[in-house]
Amino acid sequence: MDYSKMTREEAIEALVELDVAKWGAEERDASRRLHRDRSRGRALNALAHRPEYDYGANAPAGLKAAAKAALTDSDHAELRKGG
Repeated sequence: MDYSKMTREEAIEALVELDVAKWGAEERDASRRLHRDRSRGRALNALAHRPEYDYGANAPAGLKAAAKAALTDSDHAELRKGG
């Protein structure tokens, strides 16, 4: 998969699907609400740092590179605040 071409919506949907796989389909709407305000960079970063990828250690290199490239200065500021 070419993560550099993944849209914000696709990244959020991937996060939702991982949450559904972990917590069940009844959590789909809650997961969408949780992730809906993420920028593309923050969504890709969250995807790369999922527990399924050992919090980033085992994330695909392309995903990590795409997340790093997509993070803006405001994204970095949000992440420093714990967002």
